[in-house]
Amino acid sequence: MKTIRRSKIVEGTTIPGMICNGGQYFYIDVDIYDDGMTNCWELVDLKGLKNKIDSNWLTPVVPVGQNLSIHGLGAFQVKEANWRFNQESYYEHIEQTIRLLNPEFVNIYEISEREQKQWEARRVAHSPRPTDFYVKSELFYQTVEGDGFNIFMKYEGANYLVHLNVYQDGQVMIYNLPQDVQCHLDEANVWFQDGTLFTTFDRELPIRMAGLGEVTLSEPLYAAEIEEKHKEFMDLHKKLNGEKTALEECRDAYYLYLENPIEFYREKLREKYERVPEHERMYLGDMDTKDWDYQRILYRPDEKREV
Repeated sequence: MKTIRRSKIVEGTTIPGMICNGGQYFYIDVDIYDDGMTNCWELVDLKGLKNKIDSNWLTPVVPVGQNLSIHGLGAFQVKEANWRFNQESYYEHIEQTIRLLNPEFVNIYEISEREQKQWEARRVAHSPRPTDFYVKSELFYQTVEGDGFNIFMKYEGANYLVHLNVYQDGQVMIYNLPQDVQCHLDEANVWFQDGTLFTTFDRELPIRMAGLGEVTLSEPLYAAEIEEKHKEFMDLHKKLNGEKTALEECRDAYYLYLENPIEFYREKLREKYERVPEHERMYLGDMDTKDWDYQRILYRPDEKREV
């Protein structure tokens, strides 16, 4: 029998949450869709969501004294915490979010036993990457795509962990504040420079996590530099507009050097490499090599290349 498939666009939103994996805690954006599916490093239905929360895989709390990693931003120890939810109320919060997206609560998807066994046999775990967008015009439903990351922000006398999104047309939205803040790319660039947006601090600091509560975090165990996050921010805007990112330009320069290993191309590679945000350089190679060969060429040229 002929095999075919189709893709379906399902809209939703995100809320903050934490993954507890191997005793380590990771801050994530929990993707919630109007068909009742939730992505918490794995796409699950409501029954699967309940299991994830009951098993402490997805949690709204991090115990005091434990470390919290925030992807692309850093790692911090939780010194004090006032969490809003427990396991039961967090599940109810997600279900209520689905009902806001889908007031009639219809067409709620349930993963069948056959489907579950099929994906387990194929060793497939679905974790789709969401596409951020805003609706520019309801007429013909014109949308503008965006992308972003988590960062700290000073706002009205308090410190927040926010999600900073830039869109293809240069609009910027900041989520996880008491109310969403909209600005333009130029204004956001200033906030990177004047300390409104920040990544690190030299003392314990109270941070509000909208929807989850308030925590006091230690000074970073490690953290990205604000200048490097700014580079990433500008790269996201370039990528949305079809331009090559600093990482892609660096990779091109690397292959060019391998084909023509002369000093001119080595210096071109150095220029491109130093434009790549430090916390993203590990992605220049694969999971094993990371950026080792780039560093060898630029800083240890006498070492032999491993093949």
